[in-house]
Amino acid sequence: MVSKQELQLTYSSLPTEKLMEIIDNKFGYTEMAVSVAFEELASRKISEEEIKNYKSKQIEKLNNYIRKNISHDLSLSQKNLFYFIFIPLLTAPFRLGFKEKGFKLKIKQANYYSLFGFGFCLLSALFLVEGMSNLFVAAFWMGGFIPAYLMDESFNRQRQIKKLQKLFGQPESEESAQEQDA
Repeated sequence: MVSKQELQLTYSSLPTEKLMEIIDNKFGYTEMAVSVAFEELASRKISEEEIKNYKSKQIEKLNNYIRKNISHDLSLSQKNLFYFIFIPLLTAPFRLGFKEKGFKLKIKQANYYSLFGFGFCLLSALFLVEGMSNLFVAAFWMGGFIPAYLMDESFNRQRQIKKLQKLFGQPESEESAQEQDA
């Protein structure tokens, strides 16, 4: 276990913003670590301006998180990709890219469309085994995208948006979100 003196030595070299993060996220650190961080901040005599800057950065991080999980869902072509090419080995690079960028909604949607694509493919294979025509089976599998899309929009995405809006209020308009992305 780390001693209080070692923490004091380590925390004395940390930037003020990092110390504020430790205090802000006190459940992620030990009680001793939080108290040492608090003592270090008190000794630095931080101005109100620094605290306001830190809080505004935290609000911006939260806004980015909300934008990534409300405004940025899969495009129609990506939804089709995950529906028709549902094999995880083939879609893993896309999912990893979404994970690295923090797009949780896109990951959930990718899993959703892959599951629906696999389910409709299995049903189509069952119809094929039962002797139905190839054209019907292909049309059934392709047509299965429509209910998957409609259910995604009405149940999955809208439910998540409402949940986040209740927690954090109305998100910024799409225009300002796009301006900040550019």
